[in-house]
Amino acid sequence: MAKASKESLGIQTLRWAGLLGSTLWAGVHFDLTSAILPNPTATIIYRVFFGFVASLAIIAGLVFLQGIRKLYLPALAFYVIDLVLLIETRTLPALFVGKVLPINPYVEISIVLDVLLIVISALLWITDKE
Repeated sequence: MAKASKESLGIQTLRWAGLLGSTLWAGVHFDLTSAILPNPTATIIYRVFFGFVASLAIIAGLVFLQGIRKLYLPALAFYVIDLVLLIETRTLPALFVGKVLPINPYVEISIVLDVLLIVISALLWITDKE
């Protein structure tokens, strides 16, 4: 019984860490919805994109909190795709902008959160049997 409660405590901790990380990730990306780019079309597209992905992160956080195991893998895929896009736009010209985007504090925070959330999502997907 003691082992089961330790496992449950570990899973609960991972779920709450996933919720907190996803909420922070969403906050960073909601802040980016106010960004103004030189190209007005790119500004609109990027604002909508950042608002959309921030909303998805909030949903991922709720998935973690509720322990909806069948949605851990899509959450994992979401954070992997975001990390790939983040790295791609820092090494190749970004879509609608036409140049490599700079590394700034938002990028640094996002990379750290993406990696943490990838690990948390993977651990929950593998270990959470509830």
